[in-house]
Amino acid sequence: MSATKRQNKHDKTFRPSTRDNTQTEERIIKTVNGTTLELDRPLEFDHIGDGNYRGEVANLSRNVIIESADPATARGHTMYHRGSTGSIGYAEFRHLGKEGVLGRYSIHFHLCRDTMRGASVVGASIWDSGNRWITIHGTDYLVVRDCIGYQSMGHGFFLEDGTEVYNVLDHNLAVQAYGGKPLPNQVLPFDHNDGAGFWWANSLNTFTRNVAAECDEYGYRFDAPKTATFDPHPPGAAA
Repeated sequence: MSATKRQNKHDKTFRPSTRDNTQTEERIIKTVNGTTLELDRPLEFDHIGDGNYRGEVANLSRNVIIESADPATARGHTMYHRGSTGSIGYAEFRHLGKEGVLGRYSIHFHLCRDTMRGASVVGASIWDSGNRWITIHGTDYLVVRDCIGYQSMGHGFFLEDGTEVYNVLDHNLAVQAYGGKPLPNQVLPFDHNDGAGFWWANSLNTFTRNVAAECDEYGYRFDAPKTATFDPHPPGAAA
């Protein structure tokens, strides 16, 4: 990303309606010849190809696709419940998520606790989501690895109520989590849903090798404010 390009601080968003504020580009690969790719049209911006700050390149396409039949009028969602079994591997979830509706996310692990211990989401592509990419709610011991999240309303990779523990999020890419509004009757009233690539409220989870780019408010947000029953900085604790 060029140092001369910045988020629009007035609109405060990287949404498609303000595309002049982003250097993320979508292209279709026409041919592959060894290490050479031919795209359907040239790139508009220069992207660093090596080094610590090289641009991320993500393939959104998968052979298995879960999508809404008519996303313009109604969007679907997927949900695992307590006692569910199975994992997700290298599938594409697109045009899902019901905007502004609590619990209706592209991929949702709902109050599973440890009943799905050993389950994972690996290599998934989740994009154009009306309500998050992956929500882990009341679920423990889940592995989310090598996933791509691209364009979501609200936070992208999201641990919902602060009780989630021992989940591992490793080597995931979060691009353009857009600022939204707090959801009706959401568990944590202090969550503004203002567009974080990764958002969580319990330190007993592991985040490694993840990358966030062009998210509206935060790349990563760990939020555990003081309440009547919990103080993250008790007297005498080291800051």
